[in-house]
Amino acid sequence: MPKLKQVLPPSADAEIAPLLEAEVVGVRLNTGAPCSSHAEAFETWPGAGENVRQWYILNNGKAVGVDERIDGPPAFPVVDYGEQG
Repeated sequence: MPKLKQVLPPSADAEIAPLLEAEVVGVRLNTGAPCSSHAEAFETWPGAGENVRQWYILNNGKAVGVDERIDGPPAFPVVDYGEQG
């Protein structure tokens, strides 16, 4: 499994530094119409952030979204995800 630092842009380093070594165990898409054969890849982002289209589930029970804000650089909101996925 890749580490979070391998899938996020370098601009995320300072904001979520404690999570960058966590392993990514799942990737979800917040937008789009799922087809039946790939429905598991689509799930509503469970946190704040109006422009999160893609988010990552980590092996430590957290999830990190990529909020592609229109008024500035991307933000990386973090939520407790646990066993929801």
